[in-house]
Order: sequence, then C-alpha cells, then structure tokens
Amino acid sequence: MGRNNLLLGQNAAPAIFNVATMTNYSSSDYNAFRPNAGVDASFVWAAPAPFMQADMTGPGHETALQKHEFRTLADYVKGTGQDQHSLLVDYDVFENVRRLDARDTANLQKLYRADEFDFRLKPGSAPVDRGVMLPTVTDGFTGRAPDIGALEVGQPAPHYGPR
Repeated sequence: MGRNNLLLGQNAAPAIFNVATMTNYSSSDYNAFRPNAGVDASFVWAAPAPFMQADMTGPGHETALQKHEFRTLADYVKGTGQDQHSLLVDYDVFENVRRLDARDTANLQKLYRADEFDFRLKPGSAPVDRGVMLPTVTDGFTGRAPDIGALEVGQPAPHYGPR
C-alpha cells in the first residue's frame, strides 16, 4: 500500500493519515509524517477484523470496518503494527518549502511560482536513505537506501512539460 511517502500536515483536516481499507492485509511503512498540532487523532486506520472479509454490498456495510484513531505515531504503530520504520519530520527537511497553513486564508489562495520552492530533501535530513526499495520506482537511488519522498538526493530533478 503506502511506501516512501512524505505526508506533511497543513491544518486542512485533523488526521494526517486516514486509511479505510477493505482488506486486513493492507500495509503501510517507510513513510514520513508531519502531523497537525493540537488534534485528537493524527492517524486513523479502518480495516476489517483479522481473518474477516468486509462485505461492502449490503446494508450496514460501513460497520464492517473496525476504525481506530491514534494521537501519535508511536500509538499508531503500537496499535496497528503499521509504519514501524516510519518517522516524524517537518518542513525543514526540504531545501526550500514554506509551511502551508490552511487556516491562513490570506495566503491560502495566493498563487505561488514554482521556482519559489525547492522540494529536494536537504542532504543528511531524516528522510534521506530511510525508504525501501520499490522495483521500477526507486531504481538508481544513491546512498544506503532510497530516500523517502519523490526526489532522490544527488539525482537530477525530473523535468515535466515541454522542453
């Protein structure tokens, strides 16, 4: 399911990670999270009970999932067994990315220039070399392991659009 993702909260929704899966064998790990401050549930995991299948066709199907809410990453890992290799980060892991706050309405609707941001990870920051190998996705990584996130430190950034 989820591997090598950076999920950084910006106060748009309480939970930074909210999963509802129809299988009890879905998994998530090797991610980096920045939860929103002051929320009751930063992590939500809803899945069928172990060794059960969810019947999503009949009345009351929404009750087939067991929903668990967790305030911290440590509580979520302990309660679900998911994301055991994941970590907490903040916007300072990037070369130049300002924190977005969905409650800051003066800046929320502002148009930003793409060249004002640099989403590459800072060398030596926590997500560097903390990901997991994903065939055909993380090929060509540098260091001990792939970096968490879309851009690998030391590799040229991909070019999108016309050349």
